[in-house]
Amino acid sequence: MTVLTAQTAQPEIAYKRKGSGPNYVLLHGGMGSWNHWARNIDALAEHYTVYAIDHPGYGDSPDVDKEMSGEDYRGLVCRAIDTMLGADASFHLTGFSFGSVLSSCIAARFGDRVKALSLIGSSGYGKPEGRDIGTRSYKSAGDDEAKFRDIVRNNLLAFMLTNPESIDETAIDYHGANVRRTRFDSRKVSWGDTQRLDLPRITCPLQIIWGYQ
Repeated sequence: MTVLTAQTAQPEIAYKRKGSGPNYVLLHGGMGSWNHWARNIDALAEHYTVYAIDHPGYGDSPDVDKEMSGEDYRGLVCRAIDTMLGADASFHLTGFSFGSVLSSCIAARFGDRVKALSLIGSSGYGKPEGRDIGTRSYKSAGDDEAKFRDIVRNNLLAFMLTNPESIDETAIDYHGANVRRTRFDSRKVSWGDTQRLDLPRITCPLQIIWGYQ
């Protein structure tokens, strides 16, 4: 398996591509993959060429150097987008949670190439303090598959989804597989205080979406 480093000049990443028209790049959240956008891709593909990527160290993308810093990782993702689309290509961009921090970095660095940016449940405002949302450790399941799936359900309800009815077996399958294929600690990026630096540099139209409970 290829291992990407901070010095990798043209990093290759895995992605799902669908549709035609202007480019639209989707960046998933922590412990995720392209399938965070499983219910969005078809609708967007009616108007855009959609790229739903697996971040480096996630899903089917190559591993990354385990010692890589959050800032080096952000630079790596920027180069990966350039490699995927081509250095002069313009695109629309949406990021969810962990992906929102990466998206703001991309938009700040790429300037007018980014035509519009949406941030969903964005992080990147420093390490959260005094917060307990009730997530459980996946490692505590050991080899007990039923317990692992119960933890997946619990954590989806604690952190991502409000309606218990939306956490069906497919959602558990998707998230469980994503957890097991996570090889980079997204907190190196998500807990950084980078949004206050990136957001003022963004020149394209910006939309920020927050859910609530």
